[in-house]
Amino acid sequence: MKLISKPERNALLLTLTLLSGAGATFAYRSSTGLRVAPAVVVASAPILQYADTLKRGETLAQLFYRRGAGDVNWGALANAVRNFNPSRVNSGTVFTFAQRHGEPAPHAVVVRVAYDMRMHMERTTGGWAARTERIAWRTESFVFSGVIRASGSISDAITESTGNELLPRQDRIELVGSLADVYDWTLDFTRDIQPGDQFRVLAERMISADGEVRFSRVLAAEIVNAGRPLAAYRFDAPDGRQEFFDENGRSLRREFLRAPIEFRRISSGFSRSRMHPILRYRRAHLGVDFGAAYGAPIRSVGRGTVTHAGRQGGYGNLVEIRHNGTTTTRYAHLSGYARGIRAGAHVEQGEIIGYVGASGLATAPHLHYELRVGGRAVNPVRRQPMTPGQPVPAGRRDDFERERGRLIELMAAQQGIRIAD
Repeated sequence: MKLISKPERNALLLTLTLLSGAGATFAYRSSTGLRVAPAVVVASAPILQYADTLKRGETLAQLFYRRGAGDVNWGALANAVRNFNPSRVNSGTVFTFAQRHGEPAPHAVVVRVAYDMRMHMERTTGGWAARTERIAWRTESFVFSGVIRASGSISDAITESTGNELLPRQDRIELVGSLADVYDWTLDFTRDIQPGDQFRVLAERMISADGEVRFSRVLAAEIVNAGRPLAAYRFDAPDGRQEFFDENGRSLRREFLRAPIEFRRISSGFSRSRMHPILRYRRAHLGVDFGAAYGAPIRSVGRGTVTHAGRQGGYGNLVEIRHNGTTTTRYAHLSGYARGIRAGAHVEQGEIIGYVGASGLATAPHLHYELRVGGRAVNPVRRQPMTPGQPVPAGRRDDFERERGRLIELMAAQQGIRIAD
């Protein structure tokens, strides 16, 4: 057997001692006698943190039961935390659990319950308690501009040509929708925008203390469409309702929307003679077909009264709305009707009246939309009624002029993001 030297023995003892864990002591002998190192004591057990996600169709009680915390009184928590409803937490919500080493269940949980609030849950001797933490956000404005390419659109330019340093992709899509809403009465983003059109937009985004970024709102925009400049400046109504006005102080809001579906494409246009895809003979197509996904919401293009809501021949499920003494609109091939839509019901502009389907003589889901003036069908693309917008009230004109000037200065001064042509 090979003997090891004293220095080697001391080194081995030291190594074994370090590997033995907390609370161990070690000793060595020197010329002055035995010395003992102080014990290393762990004050509390280490805490393990892990995340879990609420699955589709799963309840909070089921999620917490899986994690060994089936004793949560959700009713009491809902009463203690303002605006928290356990039954309305969306699937995909992430919960962060904290559990002390050696314990069978978590003692604390953190979850994001709103974009600006976290909820902290903690196990106490009397059950689970909760408190909320407000997440601070700051707002900043930015400008982006560009020229529409031959193969692109405003939507493509914003969502594809800018990176996440400006906005996350989903928020860029939301920005496109908000910009389309601004021009809902004057410009159809799917059929009016042309290659060479220019745009410049002033918007706001919010940035949290954690570095998250989200879209807030559009403040102003300038779009040059086929050489025609279209300006929009935000100037909200006294009751807080969002309003946009042109450079002359006239509202962009009109009597009729440009189209009954958002982000649509025309799959078949107005025609006095068209080969019917099912009947296989030529007949008039007295409306416009908008291709859209099954179940997509359909909105009334203007205020009015429902004169028909039901089945009608080749139209399938049909809604007809009378808007004034001369103008009516029809919405056909619906998969269903929105709540409360029936003959005699009053509807507001933009109100959801039904959902895209393929009822009646239809080969695929789409909306057949008709515009009738004086009882005669007209092409809604060319003959959409366009009454002038209402001017800013005289008593608020000076305020509008100041706000418009401020927005113009911001658009000129900002050095935001320029989208490549």
